[in-house]
Amino acid sequence: MLKRLFIKDFILIEELNLDFNNGFSVFTGETGAGKSIFIDCISILIGERMNTSMIRVNCPKAVIEGDFEVDARISMVLEQNGFISDKLTILREITSDGKSTTKINNKNCTLAFIKELLFNQIDIHCQRDNQYLLNEANHISLLDKYVGNETILNELRDNFNNYRDLSKEYQNLLENEFNEAQLEIIRYQVDEIEKAKLKEGEEEEITSIIRNYDVREKIGQLIDKLKDIFDSDHGVLTSLYNFKKLSSQLDNFDNIQDNVKNINDAYYLISDEYSNIMNFFDSVDMDISDIDALNQRLYDIQRIKRKYNLTVPQIIQKCDEFKQQLDLVENRQEVLDKLKKQVDDAYHAYETKALEVRKLRQSGSQSLEKDVISELKDLNLEKAQFSVEFSDGNASALGLDNIRFLLSMNPGQPLRSLSNVASGGELSRLMLGLKNIFARLQNTKLAIFDEIDTGVSGFVAFNMGSKIHNISKDMQVFSVTHLAAVAAHSDYHYHIEKVQLENETKTEITLLNETERIKELAILSSSSVSEASLAAAKELYENAKKVA
Repeated sequence: MLKRLFIKDFILIEELNLDFNNGFSVFTGETGAGKSIFIDCISILIGERMNTSMIRVNCPKAVIEGDFEVDARISMVLEQNGFISDKLTILREITSDGKSTTKINNKNCTLAFIKELLFNQIDIHCQRDNQYLLNEANHISLLDKYVGNETILNELRDNFNNYRDLSKEYQNLLENEFNEAQLEIIRYQVDEIEKAKLKEGEEEEITSIIRNYDVREKIGQLIDKLKDIFDSDHGVLTSLYNFKKLSSQLDNFDNIQDNVKNINDAYYLISDEYSNIMNFFDSVDMDISDIDALNQRLYDIQRIKRKYNLTVPQIIQKCDEFKQQLDLVENRQEVLDKLKKQVDDAYHAYETKALEVRKLRQSGSQSLEKDVISELKDLNLEKAQFSVEFSDGNASALGLDNIRFLLSMNPGQPLRSLSNVASGGELSRLMLGLKNIFARLQNTKLAIFDEIDTGVSGFVAFNMGSKIHNISKDMQVFSVTHLAAVAAHSDYHYHIEKVQLENETKTEITLLNETERIKELAILSSSSVSEASLAAAKELYENAKKVA
């Protein structure tokens, strides 16, 4: 549940700090007072994006912060991701230059993580959800949500994707036939590439050898000087060698033995390093004909690279692809037969899984029908009938079923699609019933209804208020409404008001006491405050408490 909400400089809200309790909280106020702004703030807290237009005029930034109740799953996810796990405070900020900040328990996080953390925890209903319900393409997903067959649906999706991919591969092979001229070109390309005997890294190796040879040619005089320094009769190595032969005569002088040893060691070290230098230059001491051959090889490699406009590894891979194409053509029927069997086997696996899903749906639909009819009866639609219609559909990731929700509002009327039967008020009641069912299944912690009671009034509105209050026994509920008959059932009543000052306009939210509530109910009912309207409001309030 949402325990606290702090808002600062967000659109028309200057600063609000609200504490919430479990149960049913209702929010009322004039049209345009900012009720939708309040819902927007909660939406942003749970992962919707912010933009600079949300910052109150002449303010540097907008801030929204909320404290949420922590259950075992949330605590585990927080701990696994390095957050403090015994509380949940979400902070969202955006500055006038567009820089946004998202934090959980004072540590930066992503919007994706917030959505994962609060998955199914908060459900926000707005008026466009009725259109979602009218769209028959969504009915299969609603039924699956009710049945709860997520694991087998994932298996079904994997089976379908496998069948679809194999089918595309088979169809492509079936449709793409090479003529003899095309085959001849492919054979020529394979022969050309294989004759080139390309090897990865060969080009770089040849380039390095040629470069070293060029260097060797340019520094011939330097090499002769090095030989003179180290290897001549008076060179460094000769002199050190002569010292080594004389060093045995210094054995009686203990004080200089370390020095003698170091000079002798230097002889071996310098001799080894000099040999390495000479060996390097000797390795590139090649005949000019060898260099010509390397240059020709380098030219051949670069020519074939230019022709195919590919790197050497890519050309080698391309040759393998050409060979596969030739193999497919030369053994086409055999490959087609093998692939066709794979397609048939994949479809059989998919169809088997789809029929398993259908059985689960058919079984679950009977239970859903009973639950929805029960909900509608509670909302003064005692004669309404609800049915889930199955028909065969085309193969898809969702299976082989077409699903439609059908409704009949009155005795003697046939079951028909929702768009042909339900009025606005009836749709609102149907949606409330479905929300009640699905919210319980999803273990929702906070349900928010934004004018779900549109199109109803009187006794129906009173019963809808009672239904929403019943839902609040299992989860925290917020409801934005214009109806006194709904508001009367709430445990907490907040009034949202737009205050217009000389140079600014701002929205304020106030928790009403009992006297203020009855006055607000009177205004909602009759747009006036009189003895009669107050008496009627008080009676409505007391009647709502009796059925709570």
